[in-house]
Amino acid sequence: MELKEKILELINIVESKHINDPTSDIEMDKVTSLLLENVNNTIKFLNDADEDTLGWVCSDFEELSYKFQNKAFVDCLKNLKNKYPNYMTTQIQNGIEAYNRDEEQ
Repeated sequence: MELKEKILELINIVESKHINDPTSDIEMDKVTSLLLENVNNTIKFLNDADEDTLGWVCSDFEELSYKFQNKAFVDCLKNLKNKYPNYMTTQIQNGIEAYNRDEEQ
């Protein structure tokens, strides 16, 4: 099963639960773990994802960027920013700023 299928399966599980179900965090943590496994697969996933799917994972952009420290990942976020100029702006900006954050301090 490829990354996209795994993530969409987890998102479907979360969507089927009650909005206040505390166990939804378990699936979303699994999504984050899957995204952290391989930067190239994550970039491909983000480039191919629709707006709704991106809405589920955009809260991870900062953590992903911080942990990857990968210019291609940041370029992917910048492309998303251009593709969706009025959507996920804070999350994308936080992801961009997390790149090389340690060097700036």
